Parts: sequence; structure tokens; C-alpha cells
Amino acid sequence: MGRSGGGRVRSAHRRPDDAGGVWILTGMVLGALLYAGIVLMAIAGFTSVLPLVVIPPVLIALIGANSLLGGGRSRGRPTGRPIGSPGVEEADEPR
Repeated sequence: MGRSGGGRVRSAHRRPDDAGGVWILTGMVLGALLYAGIVLMAIAGFTSVLPLVVIPPVLIALIGANSLLGGGRSRGRPTGRPIGSPGVEEADEPR
């Protein structure tokens, strides 16, 4: 008959996955290969792929600039003060 306990049987030589790290790396490698293929198409003269060549580096630059400027709040950090909250001095400008 079978084992008692009804639990899943794990093989001793099988290593548990690293919670998706392999899939992240696989996605990055396949994305880089796809981007290289698109660049190759642009070099070959297919001008319709030019937006696909330009947009990804621009998005990466914007995300990087946001990180450098302190964008995004991690958990545990306080959020910024709301606009117009007490304690914020406004310049005396004629209206």
C-alpha cells in the first residue's frame, strides 16, 4: 500500500525553487534577446520597429531618474506632507 500521512513526497535531490528568481532572470534574458532582434530589424531597414527601439531605453531612464530623485516610498517611511498642510510657508504673492 502507500505511505500513511497523505502528505506530498519530496525527492531528496530536488532543490526548492528560489521564489521566482529563475523566472525573473529568464524574462530578462529573453527580453534582451527580443530587443536585440528588434534592433537588428531596425538596422536592416524596417523603420516600423523604431518606436520599439526608442521607447524601452527612455522608460528605463525615467524609472532610473525617479529612483535617483528619491521617488517611491518604501514601507515604514512616512509619506510626504499633503499640499497646503499647516506649517508650509507660502510665498507672499499678489493675486
